Amino acid sequence: MKLPASSATVRPDTAPARALFLVHDDDTDRGIADTGTLREHVAERGYEIEIVHPSDEFPDVTTFEFVIVMGSAEAAYDDSVPWLAAEIAYLRSALAANVPILGVCFGGQLLSRVLGGKVKRSETPEHGYVTVETVAPELVSRGPWMQMHFDRFTLPPGAREIARNGAALQAFTFGKNLGVQFHPEISPAVWATWQASWAATREGQLVVERGIDLQQITAEISARADESRTNCGLLLDAFLALARTSV
Repeated sequence: MKLPASSATVRPDTAPARALFLVHDDDTDRGIADTGTLREHVAERGYEIEIVHPSDEFPDVTTFEFVIVMGSAEAAYDDSVPWLAAEIAYLRSALAANVPILGVCFGGQLLSRVLGGKVKRSETPEHGYVTVETVAPELVSRGPWMQMHFDRFTLPPGAREIARNGAALQAFTFGKNLGVQFHPEISPAVWATWQASWAATREGQLVVERGIDLQQITAEISARADESRTNCGLLLDAFLALARTSV
């Protein structure tokens, strides 16, 4: 990902409201598919959507109402990832411009890191649906939420803890920004896309090494597809309400 040459553009008041998704797969089809039901809900709410892949140039962040940072097979603490430094710089520019960020799994981990938190390997990786304990169910409900992670984040300085379970911190807010450890965007199509990409990824190797029951997870994602889509929409609406606050 390349930083924009300039960030001086101002969105005209008559321009349509825009939302930016940062995905982490250079394969265009997989990157789009990874946005799952989140993209569907954002589109249904009338936003014009732009999706940026790792080799793309970043657009002017001030032309967007919010940014959604999706998951990745990479680690948010691995500075050898070629596009990571530029994305960190871009998220810092979004925070400086007061453009709200929703971070999903890797995106939540990266948001924590940018805000001064820590990301590290988790002692208790999570795979499949789990519930969480939440202090703000109107923002992040108990779920169940789909998990597929081997790393976890800490609470950044000045952030508010929203949800956790016995395995990890699951959600936090920092002003208008929200980071979550789980995958609200999950659908059978998203799950199929993940599995198709695992052959050559770190995450895929870990899935094989740990003997995760993929058939059971596949069946549960299918059975919970409608429920997951509903929960995703509720989470997005809660984030959008947070993003409109004067914090």
